[in-house]
Amino acid sequence: MTNYQFNLLTLNKKLHFIWEEGIFLSNRIESKYGVSLYGLCDFYVGVWLDNSLNKIEKVRSFKCIARLRPYLDEIDISKLWSI
Repeated sequence: MTNYQFNLLTLNKKLHFIWEEGIFLSNRIESKYGVSLYGLCDFYVGVWLDNSLNKIEKVRSFKCIARLRPYLDEIDISKLWSI
């Protein structure tokens, strides 16, 4: 599936595809949202959960590596230094 095809899906179908095919990579907090990052095919997807409502508000897909920057602070690579 391409990024374009993914964006044509309904929210429920996007979530199903993420659940079945996505690879969880990281999560972060932004304002009132918990944002989970998944890898899918040749693109990434951010799933935005409104923590106060416990409801998924949006699903955003992207290919641009620069949009991964907010997640980089959450990745602990300290164990790599001990190898």
